[in-house]
Amino acid sequence: MKKKTILFATVLTAVLFGASAGRAQTASVDSKMFSAGGVQVDVTAANASAARDQAMQDGQKKALMVVMERVTPSYVAEQLPELVPDNIQNYVRDVRVMNEKSSSVRYMATLEVRFDPDAVRELLRQNGVPYVRTSGKPLLILPLYKRSPSAAPVLWSEDNAWLRAWLNRTAESYMVPLFVPMGELSDLQTLNAEQVARGDLDAARALAKRYEAEGILIVKLVRRGNTFSVEGRAMDETTASEIPNFDFSVAFSGNTASTMAYAVKKVVAHLENVWKSEQMVQFNEEASLVALVSVSDLKQWEKIKSRLERIPIVSSFYLQAARAGVLQLTVFFAENLERLQREMNKRMLTLDVLPSGVFKLGASETVSYLAGGTKKSGDGMMSAAEKAR
Repeated sequence: MKKKTILFATVLTAVLFGASAGRAQTASVDSKMFSAGGVQVDVTAANASAARDQAMQDGQKKALMVVMERVTPSYVAEQLPELVPDNIQNYVRDVRVMNEKSSSVRYMATLEVRFDPDAVRELLRQNGVPYVRTSGKPLLILPLYKRSPSAAPVLWSEDNAWLRAWLNRTAESYMVPLFVPMGELSDLQTLNAEQVARGDLDAARALAKRYEAEGILIVKLVRRGNTFSVEGRAMDETTASEIPNFDFSVAFSGNTASTMAYAVKKVVAHLENVWKSEQMVQFNEEASLVALVSVSDLKQWEKIKSRLERIPIVSSFYLQAARAGVLQLTVFFAENLERLQREMNKRMLTLDVLPSGVFKLGASETVSYLAGGTKKSGDGMMSAAEKAR
């Protein structure tokens, strides 16, 4: 693996701060993303024991294919069967067996297999296959419903069939964990449709905190006769940097519940595809940065650290040394410095070159979009609150 070393200096406000040295910092991965359930096995062999052993082997290989197809681009699909190793057990974290049936020569069961994310990522990296390294942050879904274009949006009302469709959804989300509020009394007291419409981010964040979600997405459905129009808009800037606004329409199928269930499925699929396309990384070459970070207190460091952890091309970073107010980090990343800068800007980190030729890393309170031109969030964009009306 080729490595480059780029000298990287950062200057922030310098105040005393102590930290442990040498500890690796790696972005967390949702284990669900590297798991596969509902894997059916049915094997006949010379005896029951042989049938079960072969079924376990076959089932785990099928499950690994499901996971690899999930985290890799579609154009590498033909390569994936060749990557499935014979020593599949080395990649498996655990297996759950359900609906087990057997005879003297036959074995049937349903498997749920959880894989070691690091092992799977290394398998893909060694074979030069791009992949999505991390899952998205948990999102709180706010399903606003308008029975007609002129109707007021509702959130908790019993008439909100759109909320029921989300609560009853069967579509799985592997890339982006989704949470839907239950509409309990505490939810009603925290946030209402009017607050969503005017963009009351503090109230929305209070609700998100209750459900342990880190981002907030308004998904509004407007019924226009036999057409159901769906719009998705992030309320917070961080989510907006990762999930662009989207909209689509579905035709009424003759049944409101089934039409809305289909719309929910489309939203989930869209979020999964957006995350997959935006977070795909080619890790066949890795570079490193030596970063000097000045921080004022633990809270500031945690903010910078959490933002670095959300950058898809940053594979890891660790603390090399610390002295009063200054931390020295080594950051490992894939692809190139240009993409690293874009990803930092999207996550409210600034990366600027100084006259001396070194870089300055800082935290920003606004999202900057540099891909395809320079654009600050809010310029020429309709806000989530405006779209919710």
